[in-house]
Amino acid sequence: MTRDHSIADHSDKDTKHAILKATVDLIREEGFSCTTMRNIAAKAETNLALVNYHYGSKERLLADAVKMLLSTFDNAFKVLEDDTMPPRERLKQFFVRYIEELKRYPGMARQMLDQRHLIMSSLDEYTRYCKTMRLEKILQAIQEITGEQDKNKLMMMQLQIYGAVVVPVIMLSSLPEDKSDLIPVFNPPAIEEQIDGLFDRYFH
Repeated sequence: MTRDHSIADHSDKDTKHAILKATVDLIREEGFSCTTMRNIAAKAETNLALVNYHYGSKERLLADAVKMLLSTFDNAFKVLEDDTMPPRERLKQFFVRYIEELKRYPGMARQMLDQRHLIMSSLDEYTRYCKTMRLEKILQAIQEITGEQDKNKLMMMQLQIYGAVVVPVIMLSSLPEDKSDLIPVFNPPAIEEQIDGLFDRYFH
């Protein structure tokens, strides 16, 4: 009997993982707008009832998918670990690489904001999110640049810088595909130039 339960538990875990992987693959291939519960079930080669059984709602499933996608941003996060690099350059390279990754997945930045209440719904979730995002390393870089010691002020700076870098990406990703009429309004320079300009003003 115990063995049967063990086999069932293993099967449940396999199915849940397949559903999550299918969701992540759909986001990568087609973007969030095409990631419906039915499409996820078809991609995972399972049925809609099992998707609902394992995740309960599309919001919870997408929140887990966003976490999995974030955990794959190693190229962006690892630069924060390089203490041989000057802190301003370290922070710049993190955002450059982070934005490059976000651009690979249409609407992901907006979806991350939409799902923040689930991503950070408890202390455990928030702690896991902070570790994934290397928030302590970001705060350390800002502290080295500014000399600020107050943790609350450093957190506010981090939020302001993140917002200034990421919100334009969200705005541009919200535009219709044919946005030729809007180019005079939304024609930003390369992300490196944007970040240099922001840092010149913010860290003067």
